[in-house]
Amino acid sequence: MISRNQIKFVKSLQQKKYRILNKSFVVESTKNVLEILSSSYDISYIFATSSWINSNKISSTLEINEVTKNDLKRISGQKTASEVLAVVKMPEFQKIFDFSGVNIALDNIKDPGNFGTIIRICDWFGIKNIYCSKNSVDLYNPKVVQSTMGSISRVNVFYTDLTQMINSLDDSVMVYASVMNGHEIQDCKLSENSLIVFGNESHGISQEVLNLTNEKITIIKKGNAESLNVSVSVGIILNKFCN
Repeated sequence: MISRNQIKFVKSLQQKKYRILNKSFVVESTKNVLEILSSSYDISYIFATSSWINSNKISSTLEINEVTKNDLKRISGQKTASEVLAVVKMPEFQKIFDFSGVNIALDNIKDPGNFGTIIRICDWFGIKNIYCSKNSVDLYNPKVVQSTMGSISRVNVFYTDLTQMINSLDDSVMVYASVMNGHEIQDCKLSENSLIVFGNESHGISQEVLNLTNEKITIIKKGNAESLNVSVSVGIILNKFCN
């Protein structure tokens, strides 16, 4: 069963202010929930249909609330509700930045689907840290969480002032900017410790951040497309520098 108060609470987590207030976020779909269950995240509630419970023998001491599909429709943030939804506590990240290896920074990324896909791409290539400007989309936005397909549990995401952070880096970390008019990535060799900056979907990297980068890099263009989706750019560049 699901109570009226639980319905109100879960639905409130679609809004950032209530996620922050309650330090909780929503995870939907079988893959995402199973990924969260196998992670170190603390789960407050799981709501699932009887068929989901019977199909997924969860060896957990956490009580699973059996609900109907109609109940899930009432609390889901998706167009089509899945058979399971979890309410998860936001972890307490220690703000210890580690710039060893390849890292990326996102300057004012706004689209939740792009951000979730970028997290998933970073998980694929073994990138552990993403540094976001404070005005970037919220990590726990339901569309971001959904788009990560479980990778949210394996990639660290930090929100910080990128200009201050880059200014504080020592000479062992090279900062690259993904732009339209830089050196072609085929001719570039990434430094052992590096930070690759990607910009806003419409406006690119802010001039303030761009001025602090060491080298501008570009994906060579052979056709007539005006630009690439930022998540596609992340995938292409990481494929070059992580393989």
